[in-house]
Amino acid sequence: MSNSKTHKITPPTVSDGPMWDRLMGNYNFACLMVSAQLDITGLIEQGYDTCKSLSHKLQLSDKGMRFFLLVLSHLGYVYYDNHRLKNTELSQSYLSKDSLYYWGEVLLDPFHIYNVNHLDKKILTSLEREYELECKGRSVTDMWQNNDMDSESAAAFTHLMHSQGFSSAVTAVSNGIFEEVHCLMDAGGGSGAIALPFCDSYPKRKAVLFDLTPVCAVAREYVQKFGKKERVRIVPGDFFTGSWPEGCDGICLSNILHDWRAETCQFLIDKAFALLPNGGHLFIHDMLLDETRLTPSLFCFHLFMNHGSQLYSIDKLYEMLEKAGFEDSQCRRALGYFFVVSARKP
Repeated sequence: MSNSKTHKITPPTVSDGPMWDRLMGNYNFACLMVSAQLDITGLIEQGYDTCKSLSHKLQLSDKGMRFFLLVLSHLGYVYYDNHRLKNTELSQSYLSKDSLYYWGEVLLDPFHIYNVNHLDKKILTSLEREYELECKGRSVTDMWQNNDMDSESAAAFTHLMHSQGFSSAVTAVSNGIFEEVHCLMDAGGGSGAIALPFCDSYPKRKAVLFDLTPVCAVAREYVQKFGKKERVRIVPGDFFTGSWPEGCDGICLSNILHDWRAETCQFLIDKAFALLPNGGHLFIHDMLLDETRLTPSLFCFHLFMNHGSQLYSIDKLYEMLEKAGFEDSQCRRALGYFFVVSARKP
């Protein structure tokens, strides 16, 4: 006689829908990457506004293109109007090569940062030991901190960061967050994502873009492109080991602190405090850690995996600012998940 027990087969107590959502979610960003590679937004703007004309132009499967466009429509990037494809405002803003806020440098992913094929291994590695994002076999964090970034890598990272941060930077400036500043230093400024809209919004004011020498070479291209050569002074230097440019009553750390551990962030905030005149302001433009929301939590984990760093909460930033000697800390929304935390030197 068998001793095996029989188990009643009962239905699950919760739906498996979220499991399917996460599984299929792998395709969300991948489809956007392919859309950028194929320039679907640009082709629709050129008049290839049907599934058939797109598939013919690209020499791809008509059936496959129909399903691909269906996904893009659910993601909010295209829609049909009288059987003709149209780009949404979202697509025009971030997927059009003609847009100031084109995300192509992110979506084309030259460093394979977002390659889903190895993300699981990357996650496991970072949980076992601190993982470092590498470029040409070297730690990117070390390259920045040791002022040892080659020109090609500096250009690629600067373009990528500009794609990710420019829209929020422009919005922050347009919201009047920097209106009390007469000369603004964009420290570690990359493309000048803060300096450029600052000078555009305040025609009689000037900005200083301070970054590593190979980054400054790329910054000059952006300054020239936006016609701000007479207004933005580019100063090469190392904000870890070198002296910072003087004469600014405002300093902005835009998308900087999230790449570094707390002690390094405090070091940079302390240096800003020492340099600023009485009444000067420090601004921190960044995504803030909000443990109640998924995207900031994911980005925080992403930063840990790539740099051993993290996002910082508003309370943690206030603590760092107070420790340095700043007063009147404030936090104002920029765009999306991004905010500007500011404080005044008494």
